[in-house]
Amino acid sequence: MAKVLERKLGSYINIATLVSLIATVLTIYFFVGALNRNAIRTDTQLLTAGIAAAAEQNEVWTVDYSWWDGITTLFRSGNTYWLHDGLTDSFDDHNGFDFVILTEEEAGRVYGWHRDGSAKPRTNLLSETDVTALRRDLVINHENGRFSASHMLQFDGRPYLASATIIGEYDNRAAEIDPALDPMMIIGTEIDQTFLNTLEANYLIDNIRFIPTREIAIEGAVPVHDRSGHSVGQLVWTPSQPGLQALRLALIPLFLFILAFAVGSRILGRRVKQLARNADESRMRARNAARTDSLSKIPNRRAFMEIVEADDAVKSARKGHAAVIYIDLNGFKEINDKAGHHAGDEVIKIVAERLTNTAPEDVLIARMGGDEFACALIGREQTKSTLELARQISHNLNQPVVIGDQQFEIGGAVGVANSHVNAPQTFVELVQDADAAMYRAKAEQLDQPLTYDISFGMEASQRRELETDMERGLENGEFYVLYQPIVKAADSTIVSVEALLRWEHETLGTVPPDVFIPIAERSRLINRLGDLVLDSICADFGPQTAHTVSMNVSPIQLNDSDLADRFADKLAQHDMSPSMIEIELTETVLVDNFDKAKSRLEELNRAGFRINLDDFGTGFASMGYSKTLPFSKIKIDKSFVGVIGKDDGHNKLLQALSLMGDALKLSVVAEGVETASQANMLRLLGFDYLQGWHFGRPMTSKAIGELIATPPQDDLADDTPEAGSSRT
Repeated sequence: MAKVLERKLGSYINIATLVSLIATVLTIYFFVGALNRNAIRTDTQLLTAGIAAAAEQNEVWTVDYSWWDGITTLFRSGNTYWLHDGLTDSFDDHNGFDFVILTEEEAGRVYGWHRDGSAKPRTNLLSETDVTALRRDLVINHENGRFSASHMLQFDGRPYLASATIIGEYDNRAAEIDPALDPMMIIGTEIDQTFLNTLEANYLIDNIRFIPTREIAIEGAVPVHDRSGHSVGQLVWTPSQPGLQALRLALIPLFLFILAFAVGSRILGRRVKQLARNADESRMRARNAARTDSLSKIPNRRAFMEIVEADDAVKSARKGHAAVIYIDLNGFKEINDKAGHHAGDEVIKIVAERLTNTAPEDVLIARMGGDEFACALIGREQTKSTLELARQISHNLNQPVVIGDQQFEIGGAVGVANSHVNAPQTFVELVQDADAAMYRAKAEQLDQPLTYDISFGMEASQRRELETDMERGLENGEFYVLYQPIVKAADSTIVSVEALLRWEHETLGTVPPDVFIPIAERSRLINRLGDLVLDSICADFGPQTAHTVSMNVSPIQLNDSDLADRFADKLAQHDMSPSMIEIELTETVLVDNFDKAKSRLEELNRAGFRINLDDFGTGFASMGYSKTLPFSKIKIDKSFVGVIGKDDGHNKLLQALSLMGDALKLSVVAEGVETASQANMLRLLGFDYLQGWHFGRPMTSKAIGELIATPPQDDLADDTPEAGSSRT
């Protein structure tokens, strides 16, 4: 009986062992196949990305070399000797491409250089069909906002990647060039063994080979084609086989004693995981290579856009906590002209290093192409110091660059675009706005960063026309002032009013303040507008007025050293005291030039004016400003009031702001109150004063007088917000 049981147990053990071995073998077989197939898919994706990256790099070279008016002059003059002599030195030193063609088909002009025969210019490098196809692709791309095009082609039986763009220096390529007729530069890179070796090194793929299109199509090969579908061949390679490596390691444990099977399985599992990690690391290195600028070693445009379009960045932008700094180098072309493209490459490296050393580690820095760079600031903490960082970047770029025994002055035009809590923007919109501000700074030759405002969206002729209309409007009385009441929270009695400037254009109708104020600031009309507001206050309210009147002051007005005396004189002419006027300024005034702002505000305070900090909490001010400047009130931005009651966190934040005012011995005004429930909650949270459409729209001084004479109504009577904004 015992022997039978032993035999059965032995049989069961043998069967279990055999089943385990078979299951293990089958598992390994399918696992090996899966690893190998995944490796092939990964290699295919990497080679496809590598071809696309090579096309992008070829386009960057084409755009860099084409930015040279001197080429156009020599080319059109027909002086082939000087053209060839001047360009050959530059092209011979650059090992990244193999031929260059300049062509202007309508004029019958063509020039060509090839690395195989650089001693003589050539006119027959490309066929008329290839040139026509590249010209057609360039026209199509220009319509879509791209100023270069790439094309796969062949000549002399060899495959090339060719990129084309229009030659010349332009402030606005989209408006100034004609891609169908203007002289075109074509730069080509041969898809030869050097090209394939570079792919192997960059993407860690073995034995890459090129198969021409005329030969039979190979299953699994990667086609070599451009965006338009022009193909010159296919790439094949020796796929990595992590599965087979795992299998070789597993053979020995499989044939060892059954008792060692479990140990062997664990060893195999650990080793397979390591192989998978190695494959993943290889894939990550290749992915990073495709997302990194090869010259500056910082992220490229592709990586920049991927990061700012990721979920975290999108969420921050929706909250208004996002900003972009866009930089374009000055004098970069002159360095290329004087010292060659090698010096230009060194400048790009030095600028990238300066930007990296200047910006905090968590700020995204990228080379967007050519001599353009961008910084993305994501989150509330980063965006607090956007302008300060832009200024530091501008300062550092103005420092001389030393290359060898030569010293160069570069500098850069810096544009800044901020998303705001009240008007959030996507990063794509911020990049466009920062780019527009950069071009404006470059056009005006500014040595400081320029922040985007809404008037940049206008054409220069529109802005000049609107500026002229403002001067006429000031003469014709088109500007006028309305007043919005500010009430005491405890009993809703009116204790102050805010003066709000309006413009009723004779043909355009109402022009919003956020359109005409920036134009007035740049044209210096802002001082006349400020005087108009104060004159209207003096005319509308006399010395017997029981309440104060607040008026907004622009950063430009603080440049006027006579501001306090001039305002005081105007009030004295109407027997009014400066103590009746509350000067309001936003937090950005303090950031632009703190020392000047502090000096001017102290002058106004000594003259008797009260000073209020407006739109508190929108991104710049700190408690330090509140302690060192002569503020009597802080006004909490309406974006905080708009979310009151939505959750306990928002209510606690508002309560903290109220307590901060008490601690600093400052009155606190809540703006944007639209409902009775908001008003009641703000009273409970300890706010001193309230302002918003719930208590009155902007109105004439006569209407203000009538409203003051009317007893305040019970706030519980109506909890329906009125349509519109609380303050504009």
